[in-house]
Amino acid sequence: MHVMTVLGPIDAERMGFTQPHEHVLIDHFNMRLNYEAILEDVGLATEEVQAYADAGGRTLVDTTNVGIERDPEGLAEVSRATGVNIVMGAGWYRETVYPPVVLQSTARTLADILIGELELGVGDTGIRPGVIGELGTERYHITPAQERVFRAAALASVATGTTITTHTSHYGDLAMEQLALLTGEGVPVERIVIGHMGDRRGLDVELPVLQTGAWLEIDHVGFSEYQTDDRRADHVARLVADGFTDQLLISSDFCFRSHYHAYGGRGYDYLIRTFLPRLRTRGVSDDAIRRITVDNPWRAFARPD
Repeated sequence: MHVMTVLGPIDAERMGFTQPHEHVLIDHFNMRLNYEAILEDVGLATEEVQAYADAGGRTLVDTTNVGIERDPEGLAEVSRATGVNIVMGAGWYRETVYPPVVLQSTARTLADILIGELELGVGDTGIRPGVIGELGTERYHITPAQERVFRAAALASVATGTTITTHTSHYGDLAMEQLALLTGEGVPVERIVIGHMGDRRGLDVELPVLQTGAWLEIDHVGFSEYQTDDRRADHVARLVADGFTDQLLISSDFCFRSHYHAYGGRGYDYLIRTFLPRLRTRGVSDDAIRRITVDNPWRAFARPD
């Protein structure tokens, strides 16, 4: 089993400590209309990722894809400079930033685009994605364009064995609908990561996802405007106690300039230095933490050789 990084495939078990939903280079200005949504400085990104490496981080999954300025060559430069493995995303992010090709193509055509990238690389860079996503839905219902993107992702996933990682809006809305759509196209649940969970006060949305066998990602660690990290830590501890350790992933969705250490932010290493100690105070064992942060990511993102 291997994981595809921007520098090529590695043995899956070499991923080490992994944060499975981050953004190293991203530009979502068109969505946010705020300059802090532009992270395009490769040198600065390298400094920030180096802090993660110094804290013991070994791999980052960069879920930036089409619509928010994915930068394969920039990611490769950061990875070479820091020694941190970077797994790059593929596909189309959210409907508000879909390019014309999504609106003008069938799911089969879009799937062929994805398969081409996964097997040959992005454009003429030769740099291959290692995950499909993040793929987003919004609120209330999945639109026809979003459905087409998800069906294309499913076709590509089944063809290549590549995992799909999703974006759910408003505290996990449409998580079960995402799962139904993807599994209905033949994607095994163990190849699906449902993202942006754990931000509600309770776990009513999370438990049905876990009961399907899919991966549950609590990936807003550090976003106090969504949820306190104390409550997130309570959620993780509860889910571990309930026997779901081997389906959990945790990350921090680093995506704004204010997250940089350089601008007084928490940095990619916040999860390691600050959140993991919170888990330990709640009785989450080092073995459970290792399973969530080391074992689960390689199991989630590994592809057959």
